[in-house]
Amino acid sequence: MNSNNPMSGFTLIEILVALVIISVAVLSIGSFTISIVSSDQVSRERATAVSLAEQILEYWQHDTNDYAPLIATADCGLTTSTTAPAYPVSVTCTPTSGMGIPYTIITNQQQATGPLPANLSSFKKFTKQGYTITPKTKVATVSWTNQGKMHTVYLTNLSKVQ
Repeated sequence: MNSNNPMSGFTLIEILVALVIISVAVLSIGSFTISIVSSDQVSRERATAVSLAEQILEYWQHDTNDYAPLIATADCGLTTSTTAPAYPVSVTCTPTSGMGIPYTIITNQQQATGPLPANLSSFKKFTKQGYTITPKTKVATVSWTNQGKMHTVYLTNLSKVQ
């Protein structure tokens, strides 16, 4: 045998260092993936909450009596209210579509206040300007909990001045 050729290959230390580097990289990728999945879940929950709030305000806007809709606790379904509700109204429901988690929905309405256009700024009520009604601000608030953290979405609608 010729002893002039040095042995080729990796030492045990080099292999261990390479394994540590690869392990750190794999753990980082795994942690990043878990973070993305969690963020995706919150995004889907938020999309469901926004959809619920939009449906409520849309239903409310088209109600002839201008009453907030009744919200079913079982599936978040909407029906027409025959009497004026005592605002704010709070309901907890779980929609049939979406993530299958409970949402707390609060509907509220109050007379609109400023900021008003310059020609109305000195008046307290719109009726003094010849309008038949004072516009109302309608608010749909949807809240839910994800991993112990409370999330909330607020949507508002200003009723049309007639």
